[in-house]
Amino acid sequence: MKAIYRRQKYSTEELHIGKSAYSAIIADSPTKRSIGLMFRHELESRECMLFKFDTAGRYGIWMLNMNFSIDIVWLGSDKKVVDFVENAAPCRSFFKCRTYTPNGKAAYVVEFVSGTIGKERIAKGSVMVFE
Repeated sequence: MKAIYRRQKYSTEELHIGKSAYSAIIADSPTKRSIGLMFRHELESRECMLFKFDTAGRYGIWMLNMNFSIDIVWLGSDKKVVDFVENAAPCRSFFKCRTYTPNGKAAYVVEFVSGTIGKERIAKGSVMVFE
């Protein structure tokens, strides 16, 4: 899996929450979405990963092979927050790895540095702006 991660080419785009801007690493293919933030050592404070899906669904996120905790935000097709999890911790065992699933359907998932939800005052119904 690490070798596949190294071969992926990721684009970025700007994501806005209120007056704050983040550099979003785009996970827009099945391979990129499967890898997510695995094997990375960190995200910068103004970085995030933006998962884009073709259709809205209840997309689960797990923390296998992660090296740091994150905040997870699910967005509907209208880019409004439908659910979120703060401080999701990494797991080391495939068999003991929790899957975080939203309460509603989402078309996008955003993973931020842990603490971003509180810092940005993200709540259900908050809007994020990106292409």
